[in-house]
Amino acid sequence: MRWVGFTIMVYLLMLLQTTVGKLLTFPTESLGVIGPDFLAIAAVFLALRVRESNDVMIAAWFLGLAVDLGSAGGAGGPTVVGPMSLAYMLAVAVVFRMREAFFRDRIPSQAILSLVFCVLAHGAWVTGQSLLVRADATWSGYGDMLLQAAGLSCYTAVLMPLAYRLLVRCERWFIVAHPGGVRRGRAMR
Repeated sequence: MRWVGFTIMVYLLMLLQTTVGKLLTFPTESLGVIGPDFLAIAAVFLALRVRESNDVMIAAWFLGLAVDLGSAGGAGGPTVVGPMSLAYMLAVAVVFRMREAFFRDRIPSQAILSLVFCVLAHGAWVTGQSLLVRADATWSGYGDMLLQAAGLSCYTAVLMPLAYRLLVRCERWFIVAHPGGVRRGRAMR
């Protein structure tokens, strides 16, 4: 990984999340406010493109920390910093293991893996927030938050193929090409 480029990418994604992401949100009658998670898209992209699991795990922790810091003291009240970092690490570990069963450049694969990632990460985050912060949490409130997380997951999965194409174009800025990635034939030596 190229960590300086990755840090700049995370900063730009946080800017997009807080500006364009707010414009892409919409209220629903049954689920509440639904919007995309651009940092989850980046985490799934990294899980599909980076070779080293340690790099992917550190990057996921950093992306989750950015989500935690970006939502601290948000609409629902105080937010505990840390659960989303752990949730992103858990979810990216699952996607990293699953990626061998999928073709990474296929649109259905990207959508399915981002849906799995978001359901795991946001489901774990909702559970963590309910246990750590909300003393007055009820089962129906918890179920409503899980449904909202599922809606967010579906929305992010729909946007994933487009974002994947955009991230592929600039991946050389934050992902190191594998040194043995290109093999030359006899004619090229």
